[in-house]
Amino acid sequence: MKKNLLLLGVVFTLAAGVTACSGEKKAGQETTASAASTKADQSKADPSKTDAVDTQSESSEKFTEFKAKTVSGDELTNDVFKSSKLTVVNVWGSWCGPCVAEIPELQKFYESMKDQGVNVIGVAQDADTDLDAVKEVIEKNKVTYPNLIPEGKLKDFVMTLQAFPTTLLVDSEGNVVAKDLGGKDMAGFTKMVNDQLTKKLRP
Repeated sequence: MKKNLLLLGVVFTLAAGVTACSGEKKAGQETTASAASTKADQSKADPSKTDAVDTQSESSEKFTEFKAKTVSGDELTNDVFKSSKLTVVNVWGSWCGPCVAEIPELQKFYESMKDQGVNVIGVAQDADTDLDAVKEVIEKNKVTYPNLIPEGKLKDFVMTLQAFPTTLLVDSEGNVVAKDLGGKDMAGFTKMVNDQLTKKLRP
């Protein structure tokens, strides 16, 4: 009986690890064994199965002020939000299986929405410590939306997050209007954005 309960606990833990990684790998720190095992299983992670758990919440805070370079060398600030109705900010790590698994879905979402006033920005959590690994993920998935290297206040913000990937929606005034934890597929990103666009149209 005890063996069965132990086995059930292990299965539950592994299943939970498929949709999100704990925020144990902070900038300048080594990842834990659990995160490393998630990376080994990243090919099995299916972001389309995360809708079973509703982790989305509304927010009314301002996105942290930042001035940071992208992986490609460009510089971005909060002004980037002004040119779009909504910006999807996706905080991810190259060590996190669910993060890597959803990137192709996010790229497809970006391509379908970039001409409709919706932008996408990635924040590569470990880009300041493992830039080569981050670039490898970006190149492999042919990512065309910008990915920031966290530094200063942006780095401080990333270090407060408890799980990856974390997706935030930021409006044109820099307000965080929604926040979601865990991997998503294209339909999940689309729903998250459409829900907010619908709210904006309400009288």
